[in-house]
Amino acid sequence: MIDNHVHVLGGGGGLGFSSRAPELQATQLTRHGVTTVIGMLGFDATSKGMAALVAKTRAFREDGISAYCLTGATLEHPVPTLTGRIRTDIAFVDEIIGVGEISISELGYGYDSFGPGAQYVAQAATEGLLAGRLARKAGYLCLQVPPHGKQVLKPMFDVVERTGLPITHFIPSHVNQTPGYMEDAVRWGSQGGWVDIGANYSPENHYERATQPVQAVYQLLDAGVAAHRILVSSDGNGAPPKEEKGENKPKRANYMPVGSLLECMQSLLRDGRLSPEQALSMFTANVANATGLQRKGQLKAGADADIALFQPNWELKHLFARGRHAVADGKHLITGMFDETLRHEFCL
Repeated sequence: MIDNHVHVLGGGGGLGFSSRAPELQATQLTRHGVTTVIGMLGFDATSKGMAALVAKTRAFREDGISAYCLTGATLEHPVPTLTGRIRTDIAFVDEIIGVGEISISELGYGYDSFGPGAQYVAQAATEGLLAGRLARKAGYLCLQVPPHGKQVLKPMFDVVERTGLPITHFIPSHVNQTPGYMEDAVRWGSQGGWVDIGANYSPENHYERATQPVQAVYQLLDAGVAAHRILVSSDGNGAPPKEEKGENKPKRANYMPVGSLLECMQSLLRDGRLSPEQALSMFTANVANATGLQRKGQLKAGADADIALFQPNWELKHLFARGRHAVADGKHLITGMFDETLRHEFCL
């Protein structure tokens, strides 16, 4: 699988320094069938930055999985970069393939824009588009959308209409967070845009207004969104503050496990409403197409040998990453340098 939205350095930080999630390890991905990861910064671009993100991406590659990252951060307008410009980050840094995760609103996730938020997003998208053409990358932009406000995706419809930027150049993240966001996502997908469902967003995971991920897939399909426009990602290793009912102040972080992606895929496959090809493509081929990873997402000559073998009940049995046997019957055959040490230290 390809997980196109993971906070590999650890998300969170909105409840103090102790609420920052730890760095992800490669085996946390492979044990759940992920062979390709796209990392990004999140809320905290103060104590974490692009140099660390690129370094972590390279570490994953050394550990044996395919890894890429995006330049930018959620709340930053202008975005932090490695080289000083979005364009040169994408053009000259192999690991960087796009821009994001960037909030439509200059005020961030929780608030509608009060200024030129969408205008800056359009400028950043153009930088990514031009750099992508130069470097033969997608250069796409991953959007964070304030889901509880009045505008939701409206600013982006305006951007696409007024600028002529391709709607496929943007990936709105986790559209199943609220009913209003789902409504806009139907319109977005019906116009040919990518629609990303968050596997961790559900009432069971403390998002009371969210649509359960599998039901969100069906809802989009029933509304006329083409199956090949639907993506699923985890928002893995994120740790956004959890709002307590009846209060305005969050009290704890709501951790997002990367394993939710595999669980969502298994639920779709076991449900049987979609063909295996349709269901699997939302975690593989569709994601590769949206992010410009031409050697990923399909089994064919010349493609990377990322292969998952499942039991009849869709439990993961074997995983190959870049041609190497990574998981066999639950045993990790590819491990990071500190995996054994960490397991020993945390086995209290």
